[in-house]
Amino acid sequence: MQRKLALATISALILGLFILLVLPSSSQDTEAAHSHAPKSGFSEKISSLSNFLGLNSSSSNDEEGLIPASLLRNETPDNLYWKAIATPRDAAEKKAQNELREDWAALYGKIYSNKATREEIVEYFTTQIKLHEDQLELLKIMEDRYPERLNDDSRRMILAGKELYAKKLQSTKNEYEKHLNQK
Repeated sequence: MQRKLALATISALILGLFILLVLPSSSQDTEAAHSHAPKSGFSEKISSLSNFLGLNSSSSNDEEGLIPASLLRNETPDNLYWKAIATPRDAAEKKAQNELREDWAALYGKIYSNKATREEIVEYFTTQIKLHEDQLELLKIMEDRYPERLNDDSRRMILAGKELYAKKLQSTKNEYEKHLNQK
């Protein structure tokens, strides 16, 4: 469990550093956007990651990055990253994101207290796997479609992020299999 936590922390830090390089934003806007979020342990981790990534709903700051978040969002509208982690652009998105996080937190609690049904295990882990795959997709898009916008440090951050998210994805798949086998 400690190894998974360490891997999750390291991957979040590396992806966060990369995103900060690519998509700079104002910490005041980000702080204001999250000041009314619910404070469960699960959602605090995701909210902290979103704060660390520095994404916000301001379209003027959005366009200042090397690769604007709006461009990536338009290219990948169904990417779960935008729904689960990125700072919501409006109250409706914020509400939907909070509800999604609360649902995940409830499933997470049931799974790790051995009270989840097989269907709940499938629902939780397939969603988490999609989230990791979608995060990898964003990194790949940045690397493949916008190489001219990336400096050497950004390229190294993308490679490190891809490696870490691939490991996190594999770890999540292993956990999924373990929990399915226990049911």
